Amino acid sequence: MLRTNKVERPEPGVAHAPGAAGPRGDVDAPLLRLGATAGVVGVVLQVAMERLHPHHVDPNQSAAVFREYAHSEHWTAVHLGQFLGTFLIVFALVALARALSRQPGVAGALAVAGGVAAVIVGAVFAVQMAVDGVALKAAIDSWAGAATPGDRSSAFHVAESVRWTEKGLAGFFQTINGMTLFSLGLSMALGRSFPRWVGWVGVTAGAAFVAGGISTAHTGFSAASGTLLMPATLLLVVFLGGVFTTMWRRGSTR
Repeated sequence: MLRTNKVERPEPGVAHAPGAAGPRGDVDAPLLRLGATAGVVGVVLQVAMERLHPHHVDPNQSAAVFREYAHSEHWTAVHLGQFLGTFLIVFALVALARALSRQPGVAGALAVAGGVAAVIVGAVFAVQMAVDGVALKAAIDSWAGAATPGDRSSAFHVAESVRWTEKGLAGFFQTINGMTLFSLGLSMALGRSFPRWVGWVGVTAGAAFVAGGISTAHTGFSAASGTLLMPATLLLVVFLGGVFTTMWRRGSTR
């Protein structure tokens, strides 16, 4: 009898055990490793820029804020750094969304929604940094250098308008950021590709960011908004740590 050697190939639609390296996992492996690396660099960059950003006065007291910002020597560079850090984190979340979108059913659909929301987060934050890092600084410098009380008053109102534009963008950024975390977290919690506890942390962080974003849109950078956004930020750190660790491990699995 003539015999031929056959290579067993996985049938389409056959699910692999969680964490196992299947053909689909191999396809996403380089992207997962790159996303995890970019995400870690983005977080480190954000922390560094936050240390350089002046924030010693009440952010809702415009006159005090403008005096503080007027003395900043690296204002635009700090905001460019913040944008770059957020861009790297968004890239990592898009890489995560692609891997999660391979899950069947609702979990995969939620991942697609989270990936789309992550792209919008990056776009909104880019506009916010342009307003805060360039337009607001120019308006504040004009106010600080005004020669007469009348010019100073007019320049202050212009700067105040730019500041409220920044607050509005911040409210939308936080809300969309929350929707991103909620969608990706729920995809992880309902699926079997990533640790479910990390997913539930993302869901909780997302809900808190949505609440904080709504509060910011109504009250600006108020104490009420900070009360909601502080725990949301701490949960975000836990979520990103779990996500990036898992992405690197899955990307390194053969």
